[in-house]
Amino acid sequence: MKAPTIVFLVIALIFTSCKDSSTSENDSNIESVSDDKLNSEMDSEKNKNSNTSSNTADVASDTEVSDSNINSETSNTISSEDKTKPAVTNSNLSGAYIKMGEETDNSCACYCVNINYNGNSEMCLTPSKIFINTRMVKLNNKTTNIFLVNPSSNNTEGKDIPWSKFDKNAPIATITSKENGEIELDWLGFSINGDLAIDYAILGKKTLEGNYKKK
Repeated sequence: MKAPTIVFLVIALIFTSCKDSSTSENDSNIESVSDDKLNSEMDSEKNKNSNTSSNTADVASDTEVSDSNINSETSNTISSEDKTKPAVTNSNLSGAYIKMGEETDNSCACYCVNINYNGNSEMCLTPSKIFINTRMVKLNNKTTNIFLVNPSSNNTEGKDIPWSKFDKNAPIATITSKENGEIELDWLGFSINGDLAIDYAILGKKTLEGNYKKK
């Protein structure tokens, strides 16, 4: 009786050992499969993130290139426009300019301004009556100051005007160059000791102030 019992116990132990081994192997296989699956999913996620980053970088790069091209085209357009636009400065001013609206004064009896930086220019304050000699000095690329020198010898009136009291170093008018080639004369008036000579403020304003074009 004892021998069969012992044999049965041995067989049971062997069977149990085999079952535990199989279960352990299966668990190991399951863990291995789970690890592989997890690693695969992580690699897939990394690739997805990498592709997303790459696509984002490509879009950003394309946007930068596009912006660069737009800026370049805009710069070229502006540069081209600047080249076609005439640059009008004091250095381009010379000769006679006639007041717009007074073109009938073709002989420049009164309504003309002679731009001259090297000598004096005669200017008309009252038609056929009062004239003055002036000098012109460039203030900047666009503006010219006009100063009184003395009354003209062509005057038929104006002997009672205190010419000697007027400041010779204070501008009596300014000329501004315009983009279309015209000039604008702004009359300031005569001054005495730094103050405007009110009694003579409008003398020359009606005849000289305004826009001029090249004669």
